[in-house]
Amino acid sequence: MSINSFIVDIVYENNIDILILAEYVDNINRLQLGLSEYGIELEEGITVGCERIVILTRRYEIEPGFQNKYCSMQIIDNKYILVCLHLPSKLFANPYKRSIAIGRIVEEIQKYENCLRTEKAILVGDINENPYESGCLGADRFHAIPIYNDTKRLYRIVMEEKFKMFYNPMWNLLGDFSFPPGTYYYAGNDVINSFWNIYDQVMIRPCLREYFVDGELRILYKTEKKKLIDSNGHPSKGISDHLPIMFEIREEER
Repeated sequence: MSINSFIVDIVYENNIDILILAEYVDNINRLQLGLSEYGIELEEGITVGCERIVILTRRYEIEPGFQNKYCSMQIIDNKYILVCLHLPSKLFANPYKRSIAIGRIVEEIQKYENCLRTEKAILVGDINENPYESGCLGADRFHAIPIYNDTKRLYRIVMEEKFKMFYNPMWNLLGDFSFPPGTYYYAGNDVINSFWNIYDQVMIRPCLREYFVDGELRILYKTEKKKLIDSNGHPSKGISDHLPIMFEIREEER
């Protein structure tokens, strides 16, 4: 079954404004046609330089920012910095390569924040790390903290240097208090193996916390018509080995 049919259902059922796809290999024209049958018109964003990501959006004022193999940055309404990510896989790259990619992206985020005089940065995508690993949590990497009250300090001082912080709400979805326990399942024979992982994440600057709708942060495992999981409750690899996430950030009152 075409992945497009699942995507159409997800967009329609959840009223998606911005759709971000990693490693998308289906026909985008057919996807847009399928969406148009429901009266949904999404335009393809400019991601030249980042072949790993496809972005479809409703009619926002959106311009491309920094682009490289692992990142497509989009500037929305000249004040939101949307950083769409698909970082090197754990299967094919060691953590040091991923750390280099993250460091480069962090530099560009701070450049755009300074240039646009905004703190409204949003990171989203396949990080290929869990929230507790060094690329996500490290002060010199994304520095994404699970407790909002701590991020209100805006930065930490480590070795006499200031490091800005992101707030990472994805910690709240890791584990079996709710289903599914993560976005990616791996039952290998590594010495350390958590089985479920949250590689797909959203992180925000603390200033956006009041606009972040907690109840809309979800890992999707089904649509009204179809399931994205197999009989074991794991991501159905015939569809995707990752489960999608969705979230909502309310626009500020003008």
